[in-house]
Amino acid sequence: MQITFICGRQHECRQIQDLLATPPGAALLLHGEPGAGRTTLLAYAHRHAGGRTVLSAAGLADEAELPYAGLQRLLDPVRDHAVDLPERQRRVLRRALTGDGCGDDDQLVLTMAVLGLLGRAARERPLLCTMDDLDTGDAPTARILAFVARRLRHLPVTLLLTAGDGSRVAGIPSRRLPPLDETASRALLADRCPGPPPPEPVLATLAAVGAGNPQALVDLGDALTPGQWLGREPLPGAPPTDGNLGRAYRAMLDRLPADTRRVLLLTALAADIGSGVLARAARAAGTAVE
Repeated sequence: MQITFICGRQHECRQIQDLLATPPGAALLLHGEPGAGRTTLLAYAHRHAGGRTVLSAAGLADEAELPYAGLQRLLDPVRDHAVDLPERQRRVLRRALTGDGCGDDDQLVLTMAVLGLLGRAARERPLLCTMDDLDTGDAPTARILAFVARRLRHLPVTLLLTAGDGSRVAGIPSRRLPPLDETASRALLADRCPGPPPPEPVLATLAAVGAGNPQALVDLGDALTPGQWLGREPLPGAPPTDGNLGRAYRAMLDRLPADTRRVLLLTALAADIGSGVLARAARAAGTAVE
């Protein structure tokens, strides 16, 4: 199979290829900052799934308070296979996936039901299961998938997860997506240029502004005027606030408590004031740094 690499992510693409080529029972967690390319790498895995059946879902902040919402979306295409499960597993799984929850005494039964469901669905063809933004969605789904990932060694199921920077799942191999190096950053920018290759000083400046974040580089490239691409107009000093990366960070901010947002705003307004002044400013605003 010919491998087409994503710009600057050769190592990650090869790791995904290796994951898909391993014997049954493999899992991997990709984690990185917003814009690092986690979703793009999942799409790469889908394109290279070969003969596997692909089950995919993403953790949604709007459903974070709905237990097993992510699991329901992931498993919905193969729920018919639940008829082959033991009666108690079938009943517990049905209750969890239809919003009736799962008691503490049934947690192990539910996880074994999910394993059994995947195993029965994989009898026809091996499975590739992907869950994007695992840490953004509901916590029960994350716990179930972590349990499943540690028990795949006898099943023809590959599980690929993504999460925010620094996320870990015990017992599952993980890989952090680092910033792109300057060569990859320049290549990505040049690929976004609508005309001839831009001058080297333009590429160098934009690569520095993007700081190795693929989405920041794409947002920068998409926002440039023809004159900026040619170096005839001043270049931006930051990625556009209305780009995809800016929207992703605003969504993260919107999910934080009001007091946390207030202190972050104070910090952004005067980033060099020092912790003592910041603490006093926070108290004057009606909150505290803690």
